[in-house]
Amino acid sequence: NREPERNNFTDNGNYPTPKPERLLDLEWGYQYQGKHWYAGVNFYYMDYFNQFVQTGAKSDIGEALTTNVKSSYRMGAELTAGWNPLPWISFEGNAALSRNKIKNFDECVESWNAEADGSYTVHNHYDNSTLAYSPSAILNGFADIHFAGLRFTWHTNFVSSQYLDNSQSTDRQLPCFSQTDINATYTLNLCKDILGLKQIVLGADFNNIFNRHYAASGYVYYDWYNDGKRSSTLAYIPMAGFNCMGHVSLKF
Repeated sequence: NREPERNNFTDNGNYPTPKPERLLDLEWGYQYQGKHWYAGVNFYYMDYFNQFVQTGAKSDIGEALTTNVKSSYRMGAELTAGWNPLPWISFEGNAALSRNKIKNFDECVESWNAEADGSYTVHNHYDNSTLAYSPSAILNGFADIHFAGLRFTWHTNFVSSQYLDNSQSTDRQLPCFSQTDINATYTLNLCKDILGLKQIVLGADFNNIFNRHYAASGYVYYDWYNDGKRSSTLAYIPMAGFNCMGHVSLKF
C-alpha cells in the first residue's frame, strides 16, 4: 500500500481526490547452481489497484498530471545465467521480459484551437494499452577477466523501445538502444602498512565505447488535435557519447 504524495494532491487538476495505490505481487522462482555455471528464472505478476499514471494533461506550470487507474498490471520473467569456464574468466547475463498494461485508461489531450483562440481538452479511452516508460525487454551481458590484481569488465546492455505516453502509439515512441562500457582496475596490496593504508585501487571507466547516439528518456508535447488526428512534438533526452573517467581508491 502506498499513500499519495503531496504533488498527487497539488497537481491533481480536475481529477478526483487521489486514493492510495495498492499492489499485490506474486512471484515464483528457481535457481540452479552447478560447478562452473548457474541459471535462474523468476516469474512475477504485479496486480495494481489505483496505480498512479500520467494522464497526458499538464498543470498550469507544465507539470505532468497523474491520476489513479483502477486496474493495471505488470507481469514477466527475470532470467539470469553465468558460466565460469576458467578461474580467471567468467561470463554472465540477465534479462527482464515483461508485459505492462492498463486495462482501462481515459487519456486527456490538451490542444489549441487557433480559430477560437483558446485551448480545449480531448478525452480518449483505451482498453489494454501499454504503460508509458515501460520497455518490454531489458538485456545485460557481462564478461569479466581477472588475473592477479588486474580486472577487466565488459558490459553490453539493450533496452527495447518504449512509449512516451499511455496511448500505445508508435508515433510517440522512444527507440530501442544498446551501448557498451568497459571497466578496468588494478589493485595494489601494500606490503607495509603506511599510515594505515593497506590497498590502492587504480581504475578507468570507458563508457559508450562505440559512441552510440541514443536517448534513455524523453517526453511528448501535443501541438494540436483535429478530426481524430494529433500533431505531437517529441523531445528526447540524449545520453553522452564516448567518455572516460579515471579514479583512485585508497583503502585503510
